[in-house]
Amino acid sequence: MKYRNTLRKCILYLFLLLLLPILLSQSSLDLLSPQEQVRKYTRSIEFDYSSWTIEALLVKIQQASLNLPSYMDQETQKRFILDTISIINKYHLLESQINQIYTDPEIPNPDQISTPYFDKLQETSNKLDLLLPIAETIIQNQLSSILAEGGLGYFGQTFPPVLYRITPLPKALITSPRNVIRQDANLSLDPDLSLEEIINLENNVADSLNVSSMVTDIGGVGTYPTMVMQSGNLTWLIGVVGHEWTHNFLTLRPLGLNYGTNKELRTINETTASISEEELKWAVVERYYPEYYPAPIEEQQLPASDEIEIEEEPFDFPMEMYITRTTTDELLSEGKIEEAEAYMEERRLFFYENGYLIRRLNQAYFAFHTAYVNAPSDGTEGQTGAAGKDPVGPLVWQLREKSENLFDFLNRISWISSLEGLQNLVDEFDD
Repeated sequence: MKYRNTLRKCILYLFLLLLLPILLSQSSLDLLSPQEQVRKYTRSIEFDYSSWTIEALLVKIQQASLNLPSYMDQETQKRFILDTISIINKYHLLESQINQIYTDPEIPNPDQISTPYFDKLQETSNKLDLLLPIAETIIQNQLSSILAEGGLGYFGQTFPPVLYRITPLPKALITSPRNVIRQDANLSLDPDLSLEEIINLENNVADSLNVSSMVTDIGGVGTYPTMVMQSGNLTWLIGVVGHEWTHNFLTLRPLGLNYGTNKELRTINETTASISEEELKWAVVERYYPEYYPAPIEEQQLPASDEIEIEEEPFDFPMEMYITRTTTDELLSEGKIEEAEAYMEERRLFFYENGYLIRRLNQAYFAFHTAYVNAPSDGTEGQTGAAGKDPVGPLVWQLREKSENLFDFLNRISWISSLEGLQNLVDEFDD
């Protein structure tokens, strides 16, 4: 164990010294806009990746030196993670209670009523400051074990090393032309912008440049260490850590290095990371947190046939979003820009009525979500969701289905640098 810990530290330090400049510059380039005129509105509120990365690396080097989880057995590490998740959920509950106090018109003095809640919130925050770095190291090690066993490393250690940091995430300003859905801008903004500031920025950019714009939250960023949003959902958290690590892995190969070359390669990158996210998430959960792993259908207790009630079919968000996207594409292809925008607003209200709170549904929304292609399903040419009829994502899924396992898939797809290269890989299986 001592030898493995020393080797892990050496690989980590070597990786940081030799390859950090590549990762840092790539992460920045991925998130900067090709339209410099958009930055007239964002320069003063753009997120400072350089400062964040230096601070995060100092924390990670300290964690690697102490390596506190090495003094815990597997069961103790599991309890530590579950306790930390419980405290995170307590923190979010306190935030929600404070918000309710300030939005309840029947509470005459919210400042006074909320004081003890703020005190508990600060106490919980201080506790998390101590726990999160250790929890991060535990999950890093668990994911690293799965990856190393799959062959994505050297001498039994994952390469690049899995490093992530729980942190407030920057927001993303997305722009698209109005006459076609295409991401032309993706700028990272300070995480603490108010809703009023966000709406004013969106309107200023849209009106001044005659584009569609949207500011959106994100779940993670593929910097190094990667940035991950604080969440009390353990399976979601592990999935995002796996997703962003996959971007780090791809960044060292042609696919990741060409992330920003065109929209097809961006879609290939993001769909690959999404596939990896799902499989890595459940692999870690099955081994280390089996009580969170879904039981097989045959083991689930189903009601007797005479107890089954016929209920109204649930709202199918992916399919309805697919319909919205394809209809919008058709309207835009006919030059009906105003009609398309009116239709998207009509559909936004429709989603709201069915419990999906989408603040802006426009060309920029679809431009951002196009890269994230859902798993193939029956009908609709194997697709649902905001990507519409984009053919690139299904090709990625085809390659995954034809590959022996996730690790074989990642090794194959990471070396392509064009859509043609992906098509050739898929065709090789049919020859």
